[in-house]
Amino acid sequence: MFVLDHPQAPTLIDARRPTLVDCFEHALGRATARGCARRIAEGDTDSGYLRRNLLRFSADPERARARVTALYGPGVPGVAAPRTGAAPLDPEREREPVITATNRGDIAATLVHLYRGGPEAELRPALGRYLAEVTRGLPLMPGSVALVADTSESLRGYGDREWALLSQAAALRLVLAEICPRLTVVEVGEQQGPTDLAGGLLDALATGPELVVLVTDGYENRLSGDLGRVVATLPRIGIDTPIVLCRSMFTGRDEMSLRNPAPALPCLDFWHQDDFAGLLPRLFAHCADGRDWIHAAVRHRLDRRPEGVLP
Repeated sequence: MFVLDHPQAPTLIDARRPTLVDCFEHALGRATARGCARRIAEGDTDSGYLRRNLLRFSADPERARARVTALYGPGVPGVAAPRTGAAPLDPEREREPVITATNRGDIAATLVHLYRGGPEAELRPALGRYLAEVTRGLPLMPGSVALVADTSESLRGYGDREWALLSQAAALRLVLAEICPRLTVVEVGEQQGPTDLAGGLLDALATGPELVVLVTDGYENRLSGDLGRVVATLPRIGIDTPIVLCRSMFTGRDEMSLRNPAPALPCLDFWHQDDFAGLLPRLFAHCADGRDWIHAAVRHRLDRRPEGVLP
Protein backbone atom coordinates (compact mmCIF):
# COMPACT_ATOMS: atom_id res chain seq x y z
CA MET A 1 0.00 0.00 0.00
CA PHE A 2 3.05 2.29 0.19
CA VAL A 3 2.60 2.96 -3.54
CA LEU A 4 -0.34 5.22 -2.68
CA ASP A 5 1.87 7.73 -0.84
CA HIS A 6 5.39 6.99 -2.11
CA PRO A 7 7.05 10.21 -3.38
CA GLN A 8 8.48 8.37 -6.42
CA ALA A 9 5.32 6.40 -7.20
CA PRO A 10 4.85 7.74 -10.77
CA THR A 11 8.39 6.65 -11.68
CA LEU A 12 7.92 3.26 -10.03
CA ILE A 13 4.61 2.69 -11.79
CA ASP A 14 6.10 3.48 -15.19
CA ALA A 15 9.12 1.24 -14.58
CA ARG A 16 7.58 -1.68 -12.67
CA ARG A 17 3.85 -1.58 -13.29
CA PRO A 18 3.20 -5.38 -13.34
CA THR A 19 5.13 -5.90 -10.10
CA LEU A 20 3.37 -3.03 -8.34
CA VAL A 21 -0.04 -4.26 -9.50
CA ASP A 22 0.81 -7.70 -8.16
CA CYS A 23 1.85 -6.27 -4.78
CA PHE A 24 -1.19 -3.98 -4.67
CA GLU A 25 -3.59 -6.83 -5.39
CA HIS A 26 -1.79 -9.06 -2.90
CA ALA A 27 -2.26 -6.41 -0.19
CA LEU A 28 -5.94 -5.67 -0.86
CA GLY A 29 -7.04 -8.92 -2.46
CA ARG A 30 -7.42 -9.08 -6.23
CA ALA A 31 -11.21 -8.72 -6.32
CA THR A 32 -11.13 -5.79 -3.89
CA ALA A 33 -8.28 -3.99 -5.66
CA ARG A 34 -9.91 -4.33 -9.06
CA GLY A 35 -13.28 -3.41 -7.62
CA CYS A 36 -11.74 -0.15 -6.38
CA ALA A 37 -10.18 0.47 -9.80
CA ARG A 38 -13.51 -0.08 -11.53
CA ARG A 39 -15.33 2.31 -9.22
CA ILE A 40 -12.70 5.02 -9.70
CA ALA A 41 -12.91 4.60 -13.47
CA GLU A 42 -16.69 4.99 -13.24
CA GLY A 43 -16.35 8.27 -11.35
CA ASP A 44 -16.60 7.10 -7.74
CA THR A 45 -14.57 9.44 -5.50
CA ASP A 46 -15.67 8.90 -1.91
CA SER A 47 -18.08 6.00 -1.52
CA GLY A 48 -18.16 3.86 1.59
CA TYR A 49 -16.59 1.02 -0.38
CA LEU A 50 -13.63 3.16 -1.47
CA ARG A 51 -13.13 4.65 1.98
CA ARG A 52 -13.22 1.24 3.66
CA ASN A 53 -11.03 -0.64 1.18
CA LEU A 54 -8.65 1.98 -0.23
CA LEU A 55 -8.76 5.61 0.85
CA ARG A 56 -8.19 4.95 4.57
CA PHE A 57 -4.72 3.67 3.73
CA SER A 58 -3.58 6.98 2.22
CA ALA A 59 -2.95 10.43 3.67
CA ASP A 60 -4.20 11.98 0.41
CA PRO A 61 -7.36 10.37 -1.06
CA GLU A 62 -7.15 12.32 -4.32
CA ARG A 63 -3.57 11.14 -4.88
CA ALA A 64 -4.58 7.57 -4.00
CA ARG A 65 -7.31 7.59 -6.65
CA ALA A 66 -4.92 9.01 -9.22
CA ARG A 67 -2.32 6.34 -8.52
CA VAL A 68 -4.81 3.50 -8.74
CA THR A 69 -5.86 4.92 -12.11
CA ALA A 70 -2.21 5.03 -13.16
CA LEU A 71 -1.66 1.44 -11.99
CA TYR A 72 -4.50 0.05 -14.08
CA GLY A 73 -4.55 2.61 -16.85
CA PRO A 74 -7.63 2.64 -19.06
CA GLY A 75 -7.91 -1.16 -18.85
CA VAL A 76 -10.77 -0.99 -16.37
CA PRO A 77 -13.98 -2.49 -17.85
CA GLY A 78 -16.03 0.07 -19.71
CA VAL A 79 -13.14 2.24 -20.94
CA ALA A 80 -10.67 2.07 -23.78
CA ALA A 81 -8.04 -0.64 -24.22
CA PRO A 82 -5.05 -0.40 -21.84
CA ARG A 83 -1.81 1.31 -22.63
CA THR A 84 1.17 -0.90 -23.34
CA GLY A 85 2.34 -2.31 -20.03
CA ALA A 86 -0.90 -1.64 -18.16
CA ALA A 87 -2.64 -4.41 -16.27
CA PRO A 88 -5.76 -5.36 -18.27
CA LEU A 89 -9.06 -6.02 -16.53
CA ASP A 90 -11.03 -8.23 -18.88
CA PRO A 91 -14.72 -7.71 -17.97
CA GLU A 92 -15.59 -11.33 -18.79
CA ARG A 93 -12.59 -13.02 -17.15
CA GLU A 94 -12.46 -10.76 -14.09
CA ARG A 95 -16.17 -10.55 -13.28
CA GLU A 96 -16.58 -11.27 -9.58
CA PRO A 97 -18.09 -14.75 -9.04
CA VAL A 98 -21.19 -15.44 -7.00
CA ILE A 99 -19.97 -15.59 -3.42
CA THR A 100 -21.04 -18.54 -1.29
CA ALA A 101 -20.07 -19.90 2.12
CA THR A 102 -17.59 -22.28 0.48
CA ASN A 103 -15.74 -20.23 -2.16
CA ARG A 104 -14.00 -17.74 0.14
CA GLY A 105 -10.76 -19.67 0.53
CA ASP A 106 -9.86 -23.31 1.14
CA ILE A 107 -9.43 -23.04 4.92
CA ALA A 108 -12.84 -21.49 5.52
CA ALA A 109 -14.52 -23.82 3.00
CA THR A 110 -13.13 -26.88 4.79
CA LEU A 111 -14.29 -25.51 8.13
CA VAL A 112 -17.79 -24.97 6.74
CA HIS A 113 -17.93 -28.62 5.67
CA LEU A 114 -16.74 -29.66 9.13
CA TYR A 115 -19.36 -27.49 10.84
CA ARG A 116 -22.01 -29.04 8.62
CA GLY A 117 -21.04 -32.51 9.82
CA GLY A 118 -18.74 -33.62 7.01
CA PRO A 119 -16.33 -36.57 7.40
CA GLU A 120 -13.58 -35.49 9.81
CA ALA A 121 -11.24 -38.27 8.66
CA GLU A 122 -11.00 -36.55 5.28
CA LEU A 123 -11.52 -32.93 6.19
CA ARG A 124 -9.09 -32.60 9.11
CA PRO A 125 -6.01 -33.61 7.05
CA ALA A 126 -7.15 -31.32 4.23
CA LEU A 127 -7.52 -28.45 6.70
CA GLY A 128 -3.95 -29.02 7.89
CA ARG A 129 -2.64 -28.96 4.32
CA TYR A 130 -4.45 -25.76 3.42
CA LEU A 131 -3.27 -24.07 6.61
CA ALA A 132 0.32 -25.14 5.91
CA GLU A 133 0.10 -23.68 2.39
CA VAL A 134 -0.98 -20.28 3.71
CA THR A 135 1.59 -20.07 6.52
CA ARG A 136 4.54 -21.87 4.89
CA GLY A 137 7.68 -19.74 5.11
CA LEU A 138 6.05 -16.92 7.08
CA PRO A 139 8.16 -15.72 10.03
CA LEU A 140 7.03 -16.28 13.59
CA MET A 141 5.79 -13.32 15.59
CA PRO A 142 7.82 -13.42 18.84
CA GLY A 143 5.62 -10.97 20.74
CA SER A 144 2.72 -12.02 22.93
CA VAL A 145 -0.65 -11.66 21.20
CA ALA A 146 -4.10 -12.04 22.78
CA LEU A 147 -7.00 -12.98 20.52
CA VAL A 148 -10.58 -12.25 21.60
CA ALA A 149 -12.60 -14.70 19.50
CA ASP A 150 -16.28 -14.00 19.02
CA THR A 151 -18.14 -17.34 18.74
CA SER A 152 -21.67 -16.00 19.18
CA GLU A 153 -24.83 -17.01 17.34
CA SER A 154 -24.73 -13.93 15.10
CA LEU A 155 -21.33 -15.01 13.76
CA ARG A 156 -22.76 -18.40 12.83
CA GLY A 157 -25.40 -16.81 10.62
CA TYR A 158 -28.25 -18.61 8.88
CA GLY A 159 -29.53 -19.64 5.46
CA ASP A 160 -27.04 -19.43 2.60
CA ARG A 161 -24.60 -17.57 4.85
CA GLU A 162 -24.64 -20.05 7.72
CA TRP A 163 -21.11 -20.73 9.01
CA ALA A 164 -19.57 -18.27 6.51
CA LEU A 165 -18.47 -15.53 8.93
CA LEU A 166 -17.57 -17.97 11.69
CA SER A 167 -15.48 -20.12 9.37
CA GLN A 168 -13.52 -17.10 8.10
CA ALA A 169 -12.96 -15.85 11.66
CA ALA A 170 -11.82 -19.34 12.66
CA ALA A 171 -9.50 -19.45 9.64
CA LEU A 172 -7.79 -16.25 10.82
CA ARG A 173 -7.54 -17.71 14.32
CA LEU A 174 -5.81 -20.84 12.95
CA VAL A 175 -3.35 -18.76 10.93
CA LEU A 176 -2.50 -16.62 13.96
CA ALA A 177 -2.00 -19.75 16.05
CA GLU A 178 0.55 -21.01 13.52
CA ILE A 179 2.67 -17.86 13.39
CA CYS A 180 2.21 -16.56 16.97
CA PRO A 181 3.75 -19.05 19.43
CA ARG A 182 2.70 -16.83 22.34
CA LEU A 183 -0.96 -16.55 21.32
CA THR A 184 -3.61 -16.47 24.05
CA VAL A 185 -7.24 -17.00 23.02
CA VAL A 186 -10.24 -15.66 24.93
CA GLU A 187 -13.62 -16.81 23.59
CA VAL A 188 -16.75 -14.71 24.05
CA GLY A 189 -20.40 -15.28 23.18
CA GLU A 190 -20.08 -19.04 23.40
CA GLN A 191 -22.54 -20.42 20.83
CA GLN A 192 -25.98 -19.22 21.97
CA GLY A 193 -24.65 -16.64 24.45
CA PRO A 194 -24.50 -12.85 23.99
CA THR A 195 -21.42 -11.14 22.58
CA ASP A 196 -19.49 -9.59 25.48
CA LEU A 197 -16.57 -8.02 23.63
CA ALA A 198 -15.78 -5.64 26.49
CA GLY A 199 -15.47 -8.48 29.00
CA GLY A 200 -13.34 -10.46 26.59
CA LEU A 201 -11.06 -7.46 26.06
CA LEU A 202 -10.51 -7.04 29.81
CA ASP A 203 -9.73 -10.77 30.17
CA ALA A 204 -7.28 -10.52 27.27
CA LEU A 205 -5.54 -7.46 28.72
CA ALA A 206 -5.11 -9.32 32.02
CA THR A 207 -2.69 -11.70 30.25
CA GLY A 208 -0.25 -8.82 29.60
CA PRO A 209 -0.09 -9.02 25.78
CA GLU A 210 1.77 -6.71 23.42
CA LEU A 211 -1.24 -6.70 21.07
CA VAL A 212 -4.94 -7.53 21.44
CA VAL A 213 -6.89 -8.66 18.38
CA LEU A 214 -10.70 -8.62 18.52
CA VAL A 215 -12.11 -10.94 15.83
CA THR A 216 -15.87 -10.52 15.47
CA ASP A 217 -18.66 -9.80 13.03
CA GLY A 218 -19.01 -6.38 14.67
CA TYR A 219 -22.25 -6.96 16.54
CA GLU A 220 -22.22 -6.27 20.27
CA ASN A 221 -25.49 -7.60 21.69
CA ARG A 222 -24.85 -7.89 25.42
CA LEU A 223 -24.37 -4.25 26.42
CA SER A 224 -24.40 -2.06 23.33
CA GLY A 225 -21.65 0.58 23.46
CA ASP A 226 -19.86 -1.16 26.33
CA LEU A 227 -16.75 -1.92 24.29
CA GLY A 228 -16.44 1.70 23.19
CA ARG A 229 -16.72 2.93 26.76
CA VAL A 230 -14.08 0.48 27.97
CA VAL A 231 -11.72 1.44 25.15
CA ALA A 232 -12.14 5.15 26.00
CA THR A 233 -11.36 4.46 29.66
CA LEU A 234 -8.20 2.37 29.21
CA PRO A 235 -5.77 5.28 28.52
CA ARG A 236 -7.07 7.08 31.61
CA ILE A 237 -5.94 4.19 33.81
CA GLY A 238 -2.56 3.83 32.14
CA ILE A 239 -3.28 0.98 29.71
CA ASP A 240 -1.91 1.69 26.24
CA THR A 241 -1.78 -1.83 24.79
CA PRO A 242 -2.58 -1.71 21.05
CA ILE A 243 -6.04 -3.09 20.27
CA VAL A 244 -7.21 -3.86 16.74
CA LEU A 245 -10.75 -4.77 15.68
CA CYS A 246 -10.91 -7.35 12.88
CA ARG A 247 -14.37 -7.80 11.34
CA SER A 248 -15.34 -10.94 9.45
CA MET A 249 -17.59 -10.21 6.46
CA PHE A 250 -19.46 -12.29 3.89
CA THR A 251 -18.36 -10.15 0.93
CA GLY A 252 -16.25 -7.04 0.46
CA ARG A 253 -19.48 -5.07 -0.05
CA ASP A 254 -21.16 -5.82 3.27
CA GLU A 255 -22.89 -2.89 4.94
CA MET A 256 -20.80 -2.25 8.06
CA SER A 257 -22.28 0.97 9.47
CA LEU A 258 -24.04 -0.91 12.28
CA ARG A 259 -21.14 -3.25 12.91
CA ASN A 260 -18.57 -0.97 14.52
CA PRO A 261 -18.81 -1.31 18.31
CA ALA A 262 -15.72 0.82 19.01
CA PRO A 263 -15.12 3.50 16.33
CA ALA A 264 -11.97 4.69 18.13
CA LEU A 265 -10.20 1.39 17.45
CA PRO A 266 -8.23 0.69 14.26
CA CYS A 267 -10.36 -1.63 12.18
CA LEU A 268 -9.38 -4.27 9.60
CA ASP A 269 -12.03 -6.08 7.55
CA PHE A 270 -11.66 -9.45 5.83
CA TRP A 271 -13.97 -11.77 3.91
CA HIS A 272 -11.63 -14.04 1.91
CA GLN A 273 -8.56 -16.05 2.74
CA ASP A 274 -6.60 -13.89 0.27
CA ASP A 275 -7.18 -10.93 2.59
CA PHE A 276 -4.87 -12.43 5.23
CA ALA A 277 -1.75 -11.50 3.27
CA GLY A 278 -2.56 -7.81 3.62
CA LEU A 279 -4.24 -8.02 7.01
CA LEU A 280 -1.33 -9.61 8.90
CA PRO A 281 1.25 -6.86 8.19
CA ARG A 282 -1.27 -4.13 9.04
CA LEU A 283 -2.14 -6.01 12.21
CA PHE A 284 1.41 -6.60 13.40
CA ALA A 285 2.40 -3.02 12.57
CA HIS A 286 0.73 -2.08 15.84
CA CYS A 287 3.20 -3.96 18.07
CA ALA A 288 6.90 -3.59 18.84
CA ASP A 289 8.01 -6.73 17.00
CA GLY A 290 5.89 -5.95 13.97
CA ARG A 291 8.54 -4.09 11.98
CA ASP A 292 10.92 -7.05 11.90
CA TRP A 293 8.05 -9.42 11.11
CA ILE A 294 6.91 -7.30 8.17
CA HIS A 295 10.44 -7.07 6.75
CA ALA A 296 10.86 -10.85 7.01
CA ALA A 297 7.44 -11.47 5.45
CA VAL A 298 8.23 -9.15 2.52
CA ARG A 299 11.54 -10.93 1.93
CA HIS A 300 9.66 -14.24 1.96
CA ARG A 301 7.18 -12.94 -0.61
CA LEU A 302 9.96 -11.70 -2.88
CA ASP A 303 11.73 -15.05 -2.64
CA ARG A 304 8.54 -16.78 -3.77
CA ARG A 305 7.93 -14.56 -6.79
CA PRO A 306 7.70 -16.41 -10.10
CA GLU A 307 10.90 -16.76 -12.08
CA GLY A 308 11.38 -13.86 -14.44
CA VAL A 309 9.27 -11.39 -12.44
CA LEU A 310 11.43 -8.43 -11.44
CA PRO A 311 11.32 -7.16 -7.84
